[in-house]
Amino acid sequence: MNNTEHRRITDVGIDMDGVTYPFYEAFRKYCEDKLGKGHYPDPQTWDFYKTWGLELDQFHRLLEEGAKTHNLFSSEPPMEGVQEAWEILRQADVRIHVVTARPYTSWGQTAHWLENHSIIPDHLFFTHDKTIVSHVATGESAIIDDHVDYYLQAEKVGIVSVLRNQPWNAQLINARRAENIKEFATLVQKVNNREIAWLKPSVNKSYKTLLR
Repeated sequence: MNNTEHRRITDVGIDMDGVTYPFYEAFRKYCEDKLGKGHYPDPQTWDFYKTWGLELDQFHRLLEEGAKTHNLFSSEPPMEGVQEAWEILRQADVRIHVVTARPYTSWGQTAHWLENHSIIPDHLFFTHDKTIVSHVATGESAIIDDHVDYYLQAEKVGIVSVLRNQPWNAQLINARRAENIKEFATLVQKVNNREIAWLKPSVNKSYKTLLR
């Protein structure tokens, strides 16, 4: 057994929207209330708002306003497997960091929503830099996200990265994936229990990130 097999994941970064919280369901309901009944198909791409007939500036304005008037970021229950995932990670003595790029108007709602559903993280970060997990980790770190760019951003600095399967990230081939957050937590548990080998970078290196 070589040294890499002795690595242990001590800290994980968990995204909110599309991983922990069903944002798109909440946003659809908000648009129906704010803009009226219309065509709001299930998102297939990251910029799904275009298929909903929205411009980018309008989309951002609705995000900020919806947080103030409709509890946009706290009106829905957790996604599948969230509570179970938290329990698995806690039993494995892994520190949990919620890392989200939500707008400032959502900060209070996010904290209250986590507390109300008894899914309490060790830290809550609002940032576009998902690599922050590696800076606070006491050992190796892992993240789960639904955005290709954040996945690649983290993997580039040696974080074990997992994509939560969603239609809008299907274009990234050879990525490490999970159907839900519970599957991610189980993967972390198995690595730490040495049931599976250390997880090496899994992305096709020819893929170009969209990050600037």
